Amino acid sequence: MRITNHGKINGWVSFALDHLQKHEDRPLVLHTLPASKGKARASVQDAVAEEKTSKGLHPSMATIPRLVSVVEIIKREYLKTMDPALAEAGSLSGLHQYNEVGDLADAGAENAEEGRLESLARALQGRNHVQQKKMAFMRVTLSRKPLPALAASGATYQSPAVRRLSKTARARLKNRARKAASS
Repeated sequence: MRITNHGKINGWVSFALDHLQKHEDRPLVLHTLPASKGKARASVQDAVAEEKTSKGLHPSMATIPRLVSVVEIIKREYLKTMDPALAEAGSLSGLHQYNEVGDLADAGAENAEEGRLESLARALQGRNHVQQKKMAFMRVTLSRKPLPALAASGATYQSPAVRRLSKTARARLKNRARKAASS
């Protein structure tokens, strides 16, 4: 799911919760990568020119704080909407989170090495600043089960939050289980 500047957070959260309830085995991936418009786009440079605002950061970088907010809301609401009957040993477990941060380099520049060396030489002479043509992005994967392959590929891992059930809630669960066993 792509997070943008103009989307509704409520819509993303409800879609995510619905996805996580319906598809237990499939993780949910939220990201700020630029939209791909088919194979017609020649390079990342075209994406930068197309989506860059007149001032400030590229949208894929500017939406990273929004992505973090959406992920935290999803995790909190997921714990609230879980059925207490699923609780084991008096606690409810949340979502496993894997974070990846990276950048998309300018793939369309010809003679990139020569251009980079020339820019570096000019910067060292103090004449011009080196112009960077990279876009940062963030990708967050939420899943109900651990994904060791994703952690091995370099993503940072955040363990699930655990919601403890109160003493009375645990007693109610035990009573329900007794009634269900006697029926």
